[in-house]
Amino acid sequence: LGVSGDAGMFRTPRHIIDFIVKVMDPNKDDKILDPSCGTAGFLIQAYKHIISKHDGIDDPNKIEISLLPEEKRKMMDNIEGYDISPEMVKLSRVNLFLHNFKNPKVFEYDTLSSQDRWNDKFDLILANPPFMTPKGGIIPHNKFSIKAKKSEVLFVDYILEHLKPKGRAAIIVPEGIIFQSNNAYKELRKKLLNEGLFGVISLPTGVFNPYAGVKTSILLIDKELAKSKDEVLFIKITNDGFDLGAQRREISKNDLPEALEIINKWKIGKKIESKLSNHVSKKAILDSQDLNLSPERYSKNSGISSNFELVPLFELVISNIVTGKQIGRAHV
Repeated sequence: LGVSGDAGMFRTPRHIIDFIVKVMDPNKDDKILDPSCGTAGFLIQAYKHIISKHDGIDDPNKIEISLLPEEKRKMMDNIEGYDISPEMVKLSRVNLFLHNFKNPKVFEYDTLSSQDRWNDKFDLILANPPFMTPKGGIIPHNKFSIKAKKSEVLFVDYILEHLKPKGRAAIIVPEGIIFQSNNAYKELRKKLLNEGLFGVISLPTGVFNPYAGVKTSILLIDKELAKSKDEVLFIKITNDGFDLGAQRREISKNDLPEALEIINKWKIGKKIESKLSNHVSKKAILDSQDLNLSPERYSKNSGISSNFELVPLFELVISNIVTGKQIGRAHV
């Protein structure tokens, strides 16, 4: 935990990993990567998910087919992880070994500064990259398409660059990625919208307690699926099954199952009306000045209760300027 805190890495809650893996639904033939794998939580859960799809348990239609030994070996060989910390690499390898991986493919690798594995491509990338940028910023190599020094920007750019033509990814990101107005952030959001983003899930502040109180979101990317969609799905999670205090005690309220159902229906072209979700045209986002990806920006229900018609302040000011009415002084 000391090492992870120093490097800006924080433990991803197990139920969030499980939810993300279910959303992305890895297959036995997928080549899978976590470029900042920590203790390999995403990789192990992806492995368990694939095994569960072939074990015949909870399969009333009896359509699941057991994996052949050769298929299982190939699947394990297709699962890879990188981490900059030698301690984390050791922990990942041990963790994978304890889950029956005879030769865990976890490498000590500086994802943002090294070029040795730049040409490797993957079907599925799952990641919770470090949120902390060292003082002075990252000094990346020149193969990144977006010029930036922030680690969260570079990691997302890296993941987009390393997906196969039909690749998929799920990335936990700090809120800066969603709404920051710096050119690098806006350029990244434009790239996401043009290269496979199909969903944004807003997580409640406190999900990473007690390790960090940072507000986070999950970016969902599917290059093939996004081509058939002219909208982006927004989901706002209020309850994840645990309270948001330091102890993270289990509670009865949990939006994750409904969110999973909404996403699965969305993938096959069905929209579920829900207070959790909204869908916005890509064109509307791309045409906006800041390309903001916050669910609140496009929410159908602002949460404001009023007997009067709600209109944007800008429209009100313009209307009164045109009609010559005085609406009072405002300090901006």
